[in-house]
Amino acid sequence: MDASNTSNSFTENLVDQKDMDTNSNRNSSDSQPPTPPPPYVDGFNCKYENNATVINVKEETQCLLCLKSSIKSTMLVSEVMCARNHGEFKSLIMSMSLLMSGMCTFLQNTVGFRLPVYQGPIASYVLPLVVLLDVPQYACPAIHTYYNQTLGIYLSIYLSIYLSIYLSIYLSIYRSIMSGALILAGFLHMCVGLTGTVGFLLRFIGPITVIPTILLIGINVYTITYKFCSTHWGVSLFTAGIVLILSLYMDRWNMPIPLWTPKKKFHIIRFPLHQVFSMLIAATVGWTTCVILTNMGVFSDDPNSPEFFARTDTRNDVIYKTPWFIFPYPGMYGTPGFDVGVFSAFLTATIGSILDSIADYYAVARVVRVPSPPVHAMNRGILVEGFMSMMAGFWGAAHGTTTYAGNIGVIGLTKVASRIIFQMLGIMLMVLAVFGKFTSVLITIPYPVVGGLQVIGFGIFLGLVFGNLQYIDMNSTRNLAIIGLSILWGLIIPYWSKLNGDDVIQTGSDHADNFLKMLTRNPNFSGFLIALILDNTVPGTLKERGMLIWQGGNDEEGADQDENLEEGREVYDIPCLTRILKKYRISSYIPFLPTYNPNQTKKAN
Repeated sequence: MDASNTSNSFTENLVDQKDMDTNSNRNSSDSQPPTPPPPYVDGFNCKYENNATVINVKEETQCLLCLKSSIKSTMLVSEVMCARNHGEFKSLIMSMSLLMSGMCTFLQNTVGFRLPVYQGPIASYVLPLVVLLDVPQYACPAIHTYYNQTLGIYLSIYLSIYLSIYLSIYLSIYRSIMSGALILAGFLHMCVGLTGTVGFLLRFIGPITVIPTILLIGINVYTITYKFCSTHWGVSLFTAGIVLILSLYMDRWNMPIPLWTPKKKFHIIRFPLHQVFSMLIAATVGWTTCVILTNMGVFSDDPNSPEFFARTDTRNDVIYKTPWFIFPYPGMYGTPGFDVGVFSAFLTATIGSILDSIADYYAVARVVRVPSPPVHAMNRGILVEGFMSMMAGFWGAAHGTTTYAGNIGVIGLTKVASRIIFQMLGIMLMVLAVFGKFTSVLITIPYPVVGGLQVIGFGIFLGLVFGNLQYIDMNSTRNLAIIGLSILWGLIIPYWSKLNGDDVIQTGSDHADNFLKMLTRNPNFSGFLIALILDNTVPGTLKERGMLIWQGGNDEEGADQDENLEEGREVYDIPCLTRILKKYRISSYIPFLPTYNPNQTKKAN
């Protein structure tokens, strides 16, 4: 995640703040109308926002957030696959990332969950793969290091050619392995929604299980962040400082923006544009700083120096080598392979993705003021995410897609929650994915700028994980003990596995050994398993565990919220399909269809 990737606690605070503002306006004067909630669109007309110019600006805001997430995921994937210096590879991954994000976003808003959500790559889906680098068979090849330290500068040309060929073969094999593992993980992800297992999982998995699981995902992120920041700490801290000032210190200030419309003519509107674009502004300033320092000769031009990656003139050849148009297609990298170790990493990422998406579904429903999502909508949402993750494996994208919480926060800020905007966003991303020169420019961003953005993004990601604590009883010793023990054992088990080397597990089967070693060396899986067992075996009430609110809230809270709802549960239906399905009784037994009736299914059983 990143600085704008606000989680459920942030989006819910936005809603709470709007409630307070609305109540104060009602009590102050009848002449002051209450602040309108974010407009929800069930078609092409916006209920509260009639200014097309403002809508277009906010659509571009969502698009910029999506580009930022794709850039970060591309950098993470390139680190995991030892392709840090392979510009053409990064450009292709960036193109496929945008394509998968656009396709999944369009499907999710059209026939999936049906609320305005963006589907894209997030750090929680890629970070578990960092564990692979600790296993010798997945570690980056030694030749990937600075080659002219060994044989001298005169052989650098020949070695660079050999390195390029070597990495191309290595990346081809590794990409094939990751594709096959992602296809299977995406298929299992899809089956969770296809079979209606989401409701079953919510009986056992709650906030106490989610907190240590997602928190431990980011434990190893400091290694990658350090690699980028170490290229130049000054630029990284400068970039991070700009984001902090714009997004946090200036949080309560709305920027005056001049605007002209035919109805109101020239007028000034107040909007926190600096906060929404904080990451973009920081990246632009940091990039410009690197250009100036490069021209002044501040950065070393020695390829052996870390500062070499802070220069802006070292990867320009990527732009020239990348074709103008890229048309990704399934199987373009050959037949998918499979590896048990890589699959175990994707499996743990899939578990975290499902848990995170369920929480995001409830968050976006609160922000747009519609009823809590019914079971069939969540099943359909998880089904679409799993299907597109499986398609990402066929395309060779090396990462899955899931709900991106940052855009939920932007909905609360911009007051626009138009479904059609997110459908257009999906189409826009698919179009951008085709322009190879565009993606090649994005991946040439200097490394210290990427490091500064990651400092803020991953830092806030780790902090926002604790937002789920609001659902549980923090005065309960039971809850605190389970969370603490899960985090502790989530660190101890991987440390024990690494300390004992490759012989820590010996079952007689190499595939079983690799699978178990990857699971034991994965902190978030260990923490998830311990928290799941303890939370469901140690006595505690559903309210104490936070399960009542997690599963949709109690009756009293729901009754209070019904007064402020803008739409009914029909917003989750698929208009044309629902009318047809109502004619067939069997459709009420299929978990992902809009006519699904879980009570009728229980009676039949």
